[in-house]
Amino acid sequence: MRRFVALVLCLGLAGCGGIKTYPVNGTVIYAESNQPAKDLVGYSVTLEPENPAEDGKKHSAIGLIGQDGSFTVSTFAHGDGALGGKHKVAITPPVPSGDVVIKSILPARFADLQQSGLIISVESGKAEVKLTVSKK
Repeated sequence: MRRFVALVLCLGLAGCGGIKTYPVNGTVIYAESNQPAKDLVGYSVTLEPENPAEDGKKHSAIGLIGQDGSFTVSTFAHGDGALGGKHKVAITPPVPSGDVVIKSILPARFADLQQSGLIISVESGKAEVKLTVSKK
């Protein structure tokens, strides 16, 4: 019986029936043209929840921007989405490899969760988001 209780507790902490995520897909759009930001391919979209989850932690979600400017975020497993609630959002350039230096196409504020000005709400039934950015 003790083993069964321990197993149930471990599964709950691992996310099986514990912390709920909701699918989040979106597109990054340029304010200047209202067109998808296709040149941001490989950039990361990071969502940080405003409030911690039931376990007391702020579980961030991350996704990569594709060739069409779209992204899908993951928190615990590929494509599982993000925790419910309000999230601050940052968009960062790809991580350089070796001596390569990558200058961001976007102003530095978009790479900072506190300064980007990008906030989204994640909830059941609302999976599609649009992030509007500017090159200025």
